[in-house]
Amino acid sequence: MSLKSMTGFGRAAGPVGDGSAEILARSVNHRSLDLTIKVREADLSLEPLVRGVFSRKLSRGKVEVSLRVKRAAADDYQVNLNEPLLEATLARLALLAAKFPVVGRLEGRDILAIPQIFSIENGAAQFSPEEKTAVEGLAEEAANALTLMRETEGREIAAEIGSRLEKLQSRALRIAARREELTRNIHAVLRERMKTLFPEVTFDPGRLEQEAALAAERSDVSEELQRLQAHLEQAARLVAEAGEPAGKRLDFLSQEILREINTLGSKARDLQLTRDVLDMKADLEAIREQIPNVE
Repeated sequence: MSLKSMTGFGRAAGPVGDGSAEILARSVNHRSLDLTIKVREADLSLEPLVRGVFSRKLSRGKVEVSLRVKRAAADDYQVNLNEPLLEATLARLALLAAKFPVVGRLEGRDILAIPQIFSIENGAAQFSPEEKTAVEGLAEEAANALTLMRETEGREIAAEIGSRLEKLQSRALRIAARREELTRNIHAVLRERMKTLFPEVTFDPGRLEQEAALAAERSDVSEELQRLQAHLEQAARLVAEAGEPAGKRLDFLSQEILREINTLGSKARDLQLTRDVLDMKADLEAIREQIPNVE
């Protein structure tokens, strides 16, 4: 199994009892799992079923799921009349009719025009176990479709990250192969600088070698290279063998890799090493741009 993206779309539709249902799911990047289930008030009893399915399938991403249920039978609507309000309105109208030339009789359309006179309630629908099973099956289908798209995009991301990691590993190996050369260069540079700055002074060769050794030790990058190669190998394994969400671990590893590359740069006393460090930073930046898309 490879990496998964956090962006995708899934849809499922099918029969539910004597009606039908449709589930649409969309996801984008997010630090954790932010799951929103949109259902009508009458269908709230189905919300936990749909949420449970998507919670099992996904671990990161901002996910919006909408459920639309159409039933063959009419929904159970309850119409309530605010009788105290109507009585108060009629009493006021009778007073107005006694004082002014106003007709004190109301027709049906007049009552409908009175604000807040009616309230309409839609009772929660009752779903049979078979209907709930059907909705849960549709949720599984939509979640699988969403996951499939995320996996497809994840493979593209994995290919890009894997290619950049290979370049980083190649450059790290090239730097490691030049360790002795870098040490010799430090000795040579130190001698040349001493001769240039103090052309008439004769230095003790032993002391000069000691200072050169100290400078080489301060510029030694063996420990940084060991840690860098270990981090790169671990990142490569995560990309190639991601059996579970790896985005957060890749983010942490990228920070550690950046730290080691920065240390290499601070110790660089060689033009080629400086160029290698700059190239490594460019490759790592490309990786870090992709990691926020990884589940």
